[in-house]
Amino acid sequence: MNDTLLEVHDLRTSIGDLDVLRGVSFTIAPGETVGLVGESGSGKSFTALSLMGLLPEAARVTGGRIRYEGRDVHALPERERRALRGAGIAMIYQEPLTALNPLMRVGAQILEGLAAHGVTGDTARRRMLAALDEVGLPTPERTARRYPHQLSGGQRQRIVIAMALAMRPRLLIADEPTTALDVTVQQQILTLVDQLRRDHGLAVLWITHDLGVVARLTRRVMVMYAGRIVEDAPVHDLFKDPQHPYTAGLIASLPPARGAERAPLPAIGGTPPDLAALPPGCPFAPRCPQRTDRCTAEEPALTHRAACWVPKESWT
Repeated sequence: MNDTLLEVHDLRTSIGDLDVLRGVSFTIAPGETVGLVGESGSGKSFTALSLMGLLPEAARVTGGRIRYEGRDVHALPERERRALRGAGIAMIYQEPLTALNPLMRVGAQILEGLAAHGVTGDTARRRMLAALDEVGLPTPERTARRYPHQLSGGQRQRIVIAMALAMRPRLLIADEPTTALDVTVQQQILTLVDQLRRDHGLAVLWITHDLGVVARLTRRVMVMYAGRIVEDAPVHDLFKDPQHPYTAGLIASLPPARGAERAPLPAIGGTPPDLAALPPGCPFAPRCPQRTDRCTAEEPALTHRAACWVPKESWT
């Protein structure tokens, strides 16, 4: 059996002349749960949209390779790429109210997705109701007849999850699926997706800015900055011994554990770089307390674990 479900190599995506993704590479194994973290604007969602082939009209993949189950996704005819979405790779979006069509009943929206993959009639209806039941929505028959505005935020997110899982994909991309929800509902959705992952043997790519989510739900974490992955490590190793100063800054900014003495949280100085005017060398160098002359002259590649010229033992 192939031990790589998804392989991304040197992925580059642009909007006009602006490079949003600048050489993203990673793999995901069958059943593996991987986190993708970073500040807003680092390229997390663009990575997901590039994988799905759902980029905005002005954006395009300009280089690199995406392989799913050994197949080059961009070399597939458009009909086969459309078939791959939903049946092979599915996505949960961060704002369900904008992901759902306000003029269609939610059951019809799930049926529409099934029909696009050739599942129709009674079979499709049974699968739609089963999907609603599986995500914990009461009375699936009644829920299916409702419009998105007649449901709560948590219920709408469960509908989006049901749509994503209806065709039993092997890889699920969860793009900050709890951002618009209150804390209690967030925990319900996180627990639900993790349970469905275990039930169906899914591989999951969790995209989030919440390090608490990746600590709880993932086995491996990729840290993204300025359109590149700057650290990739098992979750335990990353929190215990971060190898990139940016990762260390993110972890240091976490609130202390319950019962610990409260103190002002440290923050990463400066602001994320403008992708249209990246500084020479490492994009994080202007904000990095560990920078050297080499950091401001040459951008490091991701080797072994982190893209950094300064080894951890030399940090001050």
